[in-house]
Amino acid sequence: MLTESAYADDRNLRARMAIWTYATGRADPAWRLRPVDWDGTQRVVDVGCGNGFDLRQLLGRGWCRQIIGVDLSAGMLATVAGQREPGRLALLNADAQRLPLADSCADVGLAMHMLYHVPDVAAAVGELRRVVRPGGMLLASANSGDSMAELHDMFDAVISGMLGHPAQALPPLSFTTQTGEDILGAAFGDITLHRREVTLAIPDSAPVLGYLDSVRAPILANLGEPLDFDVALTQTAAQVSHVIRADGSFRVTARSGVFACR
Repeated sequence: MLTESAYADDRNLRARMAIWTYATGRADPAWRLRPVDWDGTQRVVDVGCGNGFDLRQLLGRGWCRQIIGVDLSAGMLATVAGQREPGRLALLNADAQRLPLADSCADVGLAMHMLYHVPDVAAAVGELRRVVRPGGMLLASANSGDSMAELHDMFDAVISGMLGHPAQALPPLSFTTQTGEDILGAAFGDITLHRREVTLAIPDSAPVLGYLDSVRAPILANLGEPLDFDVALTQTAAQVSHVIRADGSFRVTARSGVFACR
């Protein structure tokens, strides 16, 4: 489902990223990367690189010497192909649970908002520990379990009303800022969590519907019963619009963090 539907290409990911346009305050697109003391010499393995958001930050700023971008979705990697630079960026279609990379080949490993997608998280963490050299660093980012609760709670209430019983659109994430330290601690001895909280002030319902529609396939797969998703979106749009008329915007708090691990 991930490689053939949700992440067959980066359209759904871009739809979710678009909602960050409405973040209040000063944006720092490289905030997840800042725990590393970049000096332009590091070799990086970006596991679950997606459409290359983080690797573009690194290459564009000249922070590292070489990156290997790894993703399970060939379609997702195709969206990064235009960034390829001989000697600086290589792309690899592979599973995070079985990385076809040499031991200690990276100074820095990245696992950005991806470990909760992996069936065996412990196996992926073990592989990340194997490929990051002793003394190197892993950056692993995740959402808080209550991130964007205003949106998720509203949508859960809508689908619960439609189905006639309590329902949760998506299951709890297996890797969050609350659970990540224990999971990573099985392989890394020194772990520091850098937290981030951002308020989104969304002026109309369209970005909210785009965000929810981008996770249509995972939601329907999780529910396991028929749901008219378009009707659910229409009902949610009405509720969001009501809040905007009353408050001027639909405000959502996004909470996330990045674990710096040695």
